[in-house]
Amino acid sequence: MKKNDLTLPYLSSFCMSMNLVMQAGIPLDEGTRMLAEDEKDPGRRSLLEKLSEELELGESLGAAMEKTGAFPKYVRDMVNLGECTGNLDRVLKSLSEYYDRQEQISKSIKNAIMYPAILLVVMILVVVILITRVLPVFGEVYRQLGGEMSPTAAAIMNFGAALSAHWQIPVLVLAVLAAAVLVCVFVKPVHAAMSNFFSRRHSDQSIGAMVAYTRFASAMAMTMSSGMDVDESLEMAANLTGNPAVSERIRLCRERMAQGENFEDAISASRVLPALYCRMLTIGIRTGAADTVMTEIARRTEEQANDRIESAVSKVEPTLVIIMSVIVGLILLSVMLPLVNVMSAIG
Repeated sequence: MKKNDLTLPYLSSFCMSMNLVMQAGIPLDEGTRMLAEDEKDPGRRSLLEKLSEELELGESLGAAMEKTGAFPKYVRDMVNLGECTGNLDRVLKSLSEYYDRQEQISKSIKNAIMYPAILLVVMILVVVILITRVLPVFGEVYRQLGGEMSPTAAAIMNFGAALSAHWQIPVLVLAVLAAAVLVCVFVKPVHAAMSNFFSRRHSDQSIGAMVAYTRFASAMAMTMSSGMDVDESLEMAANLTGNPAVSERIRLCRERMAQGENFEDAISASRVLPALYCRMLTIGIRTGAADTVMTEIARRTEEQANDRIESAVSKVEPTLVIIMSVIVGLILLSVMLPLVNVMSAIG
């Protein structure tokens, strides 16, 4: 099984199940075998059986995960850390919560993109049908009545006729645009370049920045509560933000710390987090509750990211509806008003 086959919900469920196994005092090899017996998916059942076999041979959970070749590096590293520090149960629970948060963020972003995209497609289809199928009918009515369409309506109808006659061109253009979008989303170098381009031009309060803060704070809370060194925590968190601008700030923060600057001053000077959260973190470090504060920062930034996503969706949908209504209304008025005049003259 490949790493991509393990979805975020499954990773969250697996980590929580293993945490419950440990809480119940069940050996890990027996626990994974129980999970394999209850698993309906053949690929995942085979993975769990292999994991159980490695554990029965005396391998640690982290080493067994690595031998399966299916678990993400981040999970393996955190499990190894938990085994070294004696906090494996806490690490597994933290991983479950982390992947659950990542799934919620991913769903919010997908929903934010999906609904406006569907609405835009419907709007385009309505306009295309109107100018290619409906307007020619009105044009025929005008000819039978001896009248003429308004210049606007005639221009739109001519455009619709050209669109019908050469439909291959717009279809090709849409296909190219769709291919470009897919390349930007699924080809990692292109996706990284696009993310870097937009992240450097958007403010620190944008949706992408808030999502990056959430991932950073979640990773830091998990690693710090597990006893990992701050520099190692920063290195791991930098790989999880998904935002080149924030990752660059984390790198600058690590450089400042290497030069002797303390953590709270370095993270504030590097602007890894907004000023308010930097002050919260400073207080948390001084009171010995840095991991708790990081957890609270992750919760707040996640709420802000979701609020911004919902706000963007709430603005996009009515905007598209208004645009579609105005376009359809103008087309119908350009046709109906002259027709009313013709009918009045006949009457």
